[in-house]
Amino acid sequence: MSSTRRARKEEQKEERRRFIIDAAWQLFQETPYPEVTMAQVAERTRLAKGTLYLYFTTKEELFLAVVDQELAKWFDDVNRHLAHFGASQGEPSAARPRPARGRRGAAETGKDAVVSVASILATTLAVRDAMTRLLSILHSVLEQNIGYEAALRFKLSLLAHIERTGALLERCVPSLAPGHGGPILIRMYALLIGLRQVCDPSDVIRDIRSRPDMGLFRIDFSEELRASFAILLSGAIAPPLGAERLGATVLHGMSPVERRRPEG
Repeated sequence: MSSTRRARKEEQKEERRRFIIDAAWQLFQETPYPEVTMAQVAERTRLAKGTLYLYFTTKEELFLAVVDQELAKWFDDVNRHLAHFGASQGEPSAARPRPARGRRGAAETGKDAVVSVASILATTLAVRDAMTRLLSILHSVLEQNIGYEAALRFKLSLLAHIERTGALLERCVPSLAPGHGGPILIRMYALLIGLRQVCDPSDVIRDIRSRPDMGLFRIDFSEELRASFAILLSGAIAPPLGAERLGATVLHGMSPVERRRPEG
């Protein structure tokens, strides 16, 4: 087989793979995940069910690819917003090191950007309702019935996205320490999953939350996500408590007897 024909065959295979992923994504937006079947995906794509398994060995592997595709779109979107925000703030060139700042000055500078950056991240996620619902079952469902190669491919893709966006985040919030952008995104992701699950209750819990005395449990996903991201970013740029201050803080709330009491 010539290299041209081989390349064309690989191109057609990738095109069909994307076609299957798009069909599964559309079905998920119409039907709850547990009710989506590979047979339905096959019918939607007009492919034999056996053909689907040539591309994805399980339903979970297929939807892991869906997550990968939709996350890539979100990362591209948020990167454009962050790049625009950084340019509007006169961020330093990536090739030129940022000027050193004192701890207090860095925190103050970072706080000026926190609200805007948190809003960018939260807003671009809140408008992707189906994607955030799918993310809420990523670890508990989609990563539980897949092969090593599929899992590795997904994690490598996610790692590349996080590193790229984490670096942009650091440039938009100058007081965020170098190398801290990625970990902050991971924490935001964990927070997102928790909020998404809280905001998607069962029908009976939804009815209970509608009671006048249950207002505390009625959470606006978009607003809570924005506020929580801002708090998380603010904490990341705050000066860390030293061991001496941490010890003093703990001891301050203890009685003299408790301070002298041995452990155990």
